[in-house]
Amino acid sequence: MKTKYINVRNWQNFLLNQIEKYDVFSLFESAEADRVDYRYLLLTAENLNNTVVGKYRSVIPIKSFFFPPVEKISSIDVKKPKILVGVKACELAHLKLLDAMFLGGEYRDPVYEEERKNTIIISADCTSCKDSCFCSIIQGQPYPTSGFDMNLRPVGDDFVVEILSEKGRELVDKNKQLFQDSLQDHVDESEKNRQTVSELVLKTNKDFKFDKSLNTVVRPQKTDLWKELAKECVECGGCRFSCSTCYCFLIGEMENFEKYRLWDACQFKGYARVAGGGNPKPTKEKRYRNLYSCKFDYRFENFGFYACTGCGRCIEVCPAEIDVREVLSRLDNANKR
Repeated sequence: MKTKYINVRNWQNFLLNQIEKYDVFSLFESAEADRVDYRYLLLTAENLNNTVVGKYRSVIPIKSFFFPPVEKISSIDVKKPKILVGVKACELAHLKLLDAMFLGGEYRDPVYEEERKNTIIISADCTSCKDSCFCSIIQGQPYPTSGFDMNLRPVGDDFVVEILSEKGRELVDKNKQLFQDSLQDHVDESEKNRQTVSELVLKTNKDFKFDKSLNTVVRPQKTDLWKELAKECVECGGCRFSCSTCYCFLIGEMENFEKYRLWDACQFKGYARVAGGGNPKPTKEKRYRNLYSCKFDYRFENFGFYACTGCGRCIEVCPAEIDVREVLSRLDNANKR
């Protein structure tokens, strides 16, 4: 993998050079209460000085760019190509699963495929973590190693730039006057930053203990246990809609017989209902168990990796304050009795 170095002023000039050809979506701070969050906004010359690469992942999952909440699927609209800036490692892992779902089978979803082809991903290392982040205890790490076109490794206010794909190389070559060769000192400093954040994630999650074989952790059949775990869930669907690896959808028909795809959630009572009113998952605990089986067992069996990357959005959005880490810990303890 080729590396370069760019200072923050040249980085802003680089982004400015892209907004004519691409819709560039970058992260911007969104301060709420006592915390700082990040949201993707369309980059313009006017808001360029306010863009950041973000300390951690955005509030809204980036699956919305490839698999939006509502989208027309009866035809493919030609759109301006996009660049996403500041994508974090957990999101790249999400895309790995969505790619396996929409592109990995006998039938390739043409709408999703078009969006993926027309998007350049510029990822970035995390430089901190939220209380809800737990990537390092679930087969992940707070920095990207694959799945990006370019990756930014912050060094002070500047960046070591990793170039992985042909798309990334073309962007750098067209703006080569803005980049310089990276020095080993730059790389070494960024490695230290990675180690520091990895240790921070582990420290944040020191109280959560569960076996790494999560596909077996979620298999207990004890009905009373699942009833207890599901007791606080209000089935709002917030955790499903904020999760980048959830891809269940409904097909609807609008005016002029246009077909639309809409997000759906396995926690909704009507999700599994069939003609005649039959429902294989009529109770809340069965639907709740299916959620964990889907994330940690079924997807592992089908794709070889979990459908959870530790981003923690489900923890933040839950009105009942259900924490997936606590649930996994309780399941693991139940298995060991």
